[in-house]
Amino acid sequence: MSLIDDLLELNLVERQLRGLQSRVHSAEAYHRAQTRQMTELEQRSEELQTRRKQRQVSIHGHETDAKSIDERLEKLRNDLNTASTTRQYSTVLEEMNTLKSSRSSVDDLILTEMSEIETIDQDLSELEESMKERTTVLESAATELEERKAEIADRVASLQAEREVKAAVLPESTVEIFERCADDFDGDAMAPIEEIDKKRREYCCGSCNLNLPFNVVVQLLGATDSITQCENCLRILYVTPEMKAETVSK
Repeated sequence: MSLIDDLLELNLVERQLRGLQSRVHSAEAYHRAQTRQMTELEQRSEELQTRRKQRQVSIHGHETDAKSIDERLEKLRNDLNTASTTRQYSTVLEEMNTLKSSRSSVDDLILTEMSEIETIDQDLSELEESMKERTTVLESAATELEERKAEIADRVASLQAEREVKAAVLPESTVEIFERCADDFDGDAMAPIEEIDKKRREYCCGSCNLNLPFNVVVQLLGATDSITQCENCLRILYVTPEMKAETVSK
C-alpha cells in the first residue's frame, strides 16, 4: 500500500479510538466539575468555621472585660458605703456611672457577636445540606466514570495495539505530523480533496474549503508516497477513491 493509504488506515483507527475515549472524557469533565463544586463548598465551610471561632474568641474577650468591670463595681460599692466625705462619695459615684455605661457597651458587643454566631450557624447548617447533596452527586459521577472506563477498556486496548501496528509502518517524521494534526483536530487529521468545478479545475480542502491550486491536485494524484498539508488548516490532504477512479477512466 502507498503512504497515503497507510495514513488513511491509521486515521480510521485514530478516530475510532478518540471516539471511544470521548465517552470517558465527558464523564471525567463532569466528575471534575462536581469535585470543584465540592471543594468550593468545603472552602466556604472552613471560612465560616474560622469566622465562628473568631467571634467566640471576641466574646471571650468581652466577657473578661465585663468580669473586670463587675469586680471593680463591687469594690466601688463598698467604697461608696464607707465614703466619709461628700467629695469622696461623688468621685466614687461618678466612676461607678462611667463603668456601668462601659458595662452596657460590653453587653451590646457580646449580643452582637452572639447574633453573628447565630447567622453563621444558620449558614453552616444550609451549607451542610448542600454538601450532603453534592456528595451524593459526586459519588454518582465517580461511579459513572469508572463504569465508562470499564465499558471501553478492552476495545481501547485493542485499538491502541492496532494503532501501534499501523504507525510502525510509517516514517517517524510522517507519524509526528499526523499526531500533531490529530491532536489539533481531535483525531480528524486528514482531509479529502473536493471537486468544485471540474471544467475550471477548481478544487478545495474538504475540511476548511480553502481553494487548492490544480498543480497540488495533480501532485497528489501522481505521488502517494509523500504528504501534502492544507496551507490553511494543515490537515493532510488525500484524493478520494472516487476521484482516482474518475481520473483513471479518462
